[in-house]
Amino acid sequence: MRKAIFEWVSLVLAVLILGPVAGTLPAMLRSAAGSGQTSALTSTTPILGIVLALGGLALATVVGMFGSKTVTRPMGMACAGFVLVWVACRFGRAEMIFRESTSPTNAAWLMALEAAILALPALWAVTIVQRPRPFEFDEGILAIAEVRSGLMDGLRAVARDHRALLAVVAAAAGAVLGCSLGSISLMKGQCVFAGVLAGIGAGCAGGLLIAGLDSRPSLAPYLGVLLVAIGAPIFAIFKHGAGLGTAAVTGDLVPLGRLIPMDWIAGMFLGVPWGLSWVSGMVKEHVPATA
Repeated sequence: MRKAIFEWVSLVLAVLILGPVAGTLPAMLRSAAGSGQTSALTSTTPILGIVLALGGLALATVVGMFGSKTVTRPMGMACAGFVLVWVACRFGRAEMIFRESTSPTNAAWLMALEAAILALPALWAVTIVQRPRPFEFDEGILAIAEVRSGLMDGLRAVARDHRALLAVVAAAAGAVLGCSLGSISLMKGQCVFAGVLAGIGAGCAGGLLIAGLDSRPSLAPYLGVLLVAIGAPIFAIFKHGAGLGTAAVTGDLVPLGRLIPMDWIAGMFLGVPWGLSWVSGMVKEHVPATA
């Protein structure tokens, strides 16, 4: 009963209280054309944009820690993801950013840079959200869908094992596939949904490779999504070239180029734990946690 109550409390807190509050942060930003169709770095105040994006991540982290402590770590990630969905939906759409920009190519480069800037804070938020020990949980069981290491330890676990690096590549491929399947229109909700499918694809593909590793590089699937988030705008530049703005107007924008960085990050928080949970259910693997 207590767990069920806290599940509802966590979700209400994320979806109906702090989520809307976090959504007011990107709503403060404006594009050069005066609209709200912007990302953090493509706005007229890029430094403020990054600060507000980090503020949204901070609020998501607080809600996520509450969900992890009172329910489970995957629930904490879901709560953080719902807050970030509010943030992502209040940012602009990539195709409108390209339409309004005097140089769509420069806007795409700025979004790639934005994703690179937010990558480490997003990974750090993942580790912080999953740090609390849930009230009703066996810490002697290390599940695939959980991250129990710190940021630097998690990155070292990925770097020192070539199989973990393969898991990052597989996760990136899964993210590309998931985004391609989900990005069927340019509407904002569809873009966020594509980000969630990208996270699920990364979690499934990366999880299959890390399931048999003793080192358990659990940050690998998240790294895969963030690498795609950085590379997606660059891919759109090379795919469309000087016709990037035209592709945004005609609706021919490549699926990977339809998402802004926060779409990828929100989808990562929601989708990756989901995909990892599926893998965990299939392999039935439980590795005893070591001190």
